[in-house]
Amino acid sequence: MTDDKNIIVIKDLKKKYDSLSALDGVNLEVEKGEVIAIVGPSGSGKSTLLRSITLLEMPTDGEIYFEGKKVNEKKNNINLTRQKIGMVFQQFNLFPHKTVMENLILAPMKVLKMKEEDAKNRAIQLLKKVGLEDRADEYPSKLSGGQKQRIAIVRALCMKPDVMLFDEPTSALDPEMVGEVLQVMETLADGGMTMLIVTHEMGFAQRTASRVLFMDEGKIIEQGTPQEIFQNPKSQRLKDFLSKVI
Repeated sequence: MTDDKNIIVIKDLKKKYDSLSALDGVNLEVEKGEVIAIVGPSGSGKSTLLRSITLLEMPTDGEIYFEGKKVNEKKNNINLTRQKIGMVFQQFNLFPHKTVMENLILAPMKVLKMKEEDAKNRAIQLLKKVGLEDRADEYPSKLSGGQKQRIAIVRALCMKPDVMLFDEPTSALDPEMVGEVLQVMETLADGGMTMLIVTHEMGFAQRTASRVLFMDEGKIIEQGTPQEIFQNPKSQRLKDFLSKVI
């Protein structure tokens, strides 16, 4: 269903909670290497869209394809799909009783069957990239929020994902820690990682995204380059939103 260009294809995706439509007919194609920022007011369906891609939210209707395979059908092994999609949440979800290194090598060893030495070598390489190689033997309680989120990003990267999903990764951080996490994400974008990012950081979206989606009431209202969305919004709803956040 996807082609060589598109790594994710979403068709007429809907998600209902009783009478509430969290997603109301979303269509989206994501090319390999794209960095897509998803912006919009709270409750607009942004997080539900991301979580639906890995079936953390089960869609009510519609189709999701990842690397050519339909994700939301019974014969698809969602755990195999999730191995290829890294996800970083608002909360860090690190195991508090394990060291940073233990957190990082657990999934590669269990799921990918990597040897401990290989898993550790990869983890150390990635820790160096985020400036935290000296924290490998520490426990999460000793880390700042920004450090924990950088570790959470490294943990996802240890699985060698084809796509990274970020669900408001800086919203739980103190303001002075936001920049260090965004810098890691910008480096990933520069390296060609395919990324979908739900964010309230408009400056980051303008700098880093190749495309910006504006969502409201479960729909993609407008999409385009950062310049098109932020400098030349077409819909009144987007104009109203930007007047409040920029």
